[in-house]
Amino acid sequence: MTEKIWLEVDKVNRAIMSYYLQPPTSFSSKFDYIEATQDELIFLNALEEAVFAPGTVATLEDLEAHRERVRTAKAARSNVSTKHSGPINKPAPNAATSEVKAAVLKQMRQHWANKRK
Repeated sequence: MTEKIWLEVDKVNRAIMSYYLQPPTSFSSKFDYIEATQDELIFLNALEEAVFAPGTVATLEDLEAHRERVRTAKAARSNVSTKHSGPINKPAPNAATSEVKAAVLKQMRQHWANKRK
């Protein structure tokens, strides 16, 4: 989801008060209107519902911090993908690895067999 929405932000305390699906046609002396995405709105709602104390609202600072984390994560991801442009070779399984796997499977089967009794 990347559809644009517009957040209504209180000019005094920068609290996010509401959102609009269409660009606002009239402007207010009390509120600014900030363009955002629906994904950002979902994040802000999750903060309010699951993280913040009851009655606490998200602010423009919360949105700005989220955007910075997303930019940092995207930059880190692009750096990793450019460093490893070739295929990643997995080590070939050796006899010891196969024996360990077989022993673990045997123990799991025994455990489940005992549990069914």
